[in-house]
Amino acid sequence: MTAVIKNRVKKILITVLIALAVLITIIAFFVNRYWSPILAGKVRSTILVASDSLYTANFTDADLHIVQGKLVIFNLTLKPNIKVYNRKLKNGTAPNNLYTLKVKRIVFKHIHPFMMYYDHKLEIGQIVISKPTLQVHYRQVRGRDTVEKNQITAWQRISPMLKSVHIKQVMFNDVDFTYNDRSGITLKISAIKEVNLTGNELRIDSLTQHDSTRFYYFKELQIELNNINQPLGRDSLYRLKLKQLNYSTLTSKLLATGVGIVPAADSAFIKKGVRTYYQFDTDTLQLNDFSLKKFNKFRIIYGSNLLLNRGNFVVFANRGLPAPKGNRLQSFPNVALQRIPNSFTLDTVELRNINITYRGYGRKSRKQGSVSFNGTSGNIYNVTNNAKANNTRDTMRIEVTTRLMDSAPLHANIKFNLTDSAKSYSYKGWVGNIDLDRLNKATMPFALIKITSGWLDHMDFDIQANKNVSWGKVALHYHDLKVHLLKVDSAAGNYKHRMLVSLMANALIVKRNNPEFLGAVPRSVDVRYVREPDTPFFKAVVKTLAQGIKASVGYDAATEKHVKQMIVQRKLDKKRRQNKRELRQRRRNLRRRMGN
Repeated sequence: MTAVIKNRVKKILITVLIALAVLITIIAFFVNRYWSPILAGKVRSTILVASDSLYTANFTDADLHIVQGKLVIFNLTLKPNIKVYNRKLKNGTAPNNLYTLKVKRIVFKHIHPFMMYYDHKLEIGQIVISKPTLQVHYRQVRGRDTVEKNQITAWQRISPMLKSVHIKQVMFNDVDFTYNDRSGITLKISAIKEVNLTGNELRIDSLTQHDSTRFYYFKELQIELNNINQPLGRDSLYRLKLKQLNYSTLTSKLLATGVGIVPAADSAFIKKGVRTYYQFDTDTLQLNDFSLKKFNKFRIIYGSNLLLNRGNFVVFANRGLPAPKGNRLQSFPNVALQRIPNSFTLDTVELRNINITYRGYGRKSRKQGSVSFNGTSGNIYNVTNNAKANNTRDTMRIEVTTRLMDSAPLHANIKFNLTDSAKSYSYKGWVGNIDLDRLNKATMPFALIKITSGWLDHMDFDIQANKNVSWGKVALHYHDLKVHLLKVDSAAGNYKHRMLVSLMANALIVKRNNPEFLGAVPRSVDVRYVREPDTPFFKAVVKTLAQGIKASVGYDAATEKHVKQMIVQRKLDKKRRQNKRELRQRRRNLRRRMGN
């Protein structure tokens, strides 16, 4: 009897459960049929009203799963209304950015349709958008926000329909991102894949409508870029490589790893006639207090601190190509900063263990030489082209320590005036001890001089300069200096020792020690270098210091002038002797013919 009752109860329970399941399914089906158009309409109207009719949203179908609290929208497109945009252009309220979004499937999770219907509150737990296509069209139509006190906010626009909008998280996964920059004369298009965007805590209500700490009503927007490899510039002579970039609007910190600017092959620069090019890479790039909102709206770059940690910067110079004609003033750092189109201000740039190398071919030797500054660390202060910032801080200052030829310690303080018309700058510092033959990587190909012995105790320099002239003092303390003067064998391409000239140079010109003897007063040199208009910045610095170095070792301006006169006279004497030999030979030949 008991077993029969139990079986009957089980059957009743099963029947009730089946009936409830069928009832819920039927209700869900009809609710879905009823609510989907309502939700679809709400989405369309909310976007239209919130954007002041600038954007329209359309999709082909929408499914509401009432039991799961999930809404799926298919083939959604968000695009601007060009007529509305043109009208905003005329009245000065058009934004600098326009967005176009296409996605095949968008999923809304943990939605509350009854709250929206009865309480007029849109509550969504998560929106997942996978593999969308996002296009941004940038055109700077205004340089600052044109917000007026009576301008209607997004919440005020939607308030007749909804009291509030709250979305806990919005995820854009694997975005196919295209950026069209129309700020210049020509259109610049950048395409990036593997972009992930995550927006947290989007709220549009009476409290957040004026909250300036939010990024387009998001409490936080996280950006992740992966595996970027794309050309830079119109000529595509460089490529930007980046392993990963992360940014959060909540912390305002941008962190990038594996950053590199890679040049094309040498032949590409030779074909274009580009004489100097560079390569850069760094393990870590970190920018603090970066405002994405300012950059997104007006291309303004600001950061309190930029850190470059462990990297390489290499400059290549093909001196076989003709030097550019005209004034090379744009090579000055305080001039080059002003040529950058985007407004930017970096309070401090930190360099940590950066290797800097200059490589080039000697004009006469046709051989490659190099100068290296390894382990460069220090700070650059007030890096800006912002006119307002320059009114109060008109000087960019650099303090660095490094190792010359990976050996001698070097410390330098450099200052650039960012506002004066003379383009003034100064540099002072010192170089520590080094075995001078370590400089042969530079002196042999660039100057055809081989240092056979010598030791630098220290070198001090203090130079003032502007775009026209450099002046100051250089002191070089060294001992036991000897050199070989070289020439290049045109047939074999090897260096050849000019023995006689080297002996004369070491005996008559080169001063082996400074000071001359223990207890003597060291020599120091006052330098003055007048810059030619076609001389670039770094060449002006090198020539100024070289003037002091040559004078310190005995090859001052007067000696150099005398040596050049001797060389010219020697060539003339050689030519005269050759002419006499040829004349005597012609006379002998004539006598032989007459004797025969």
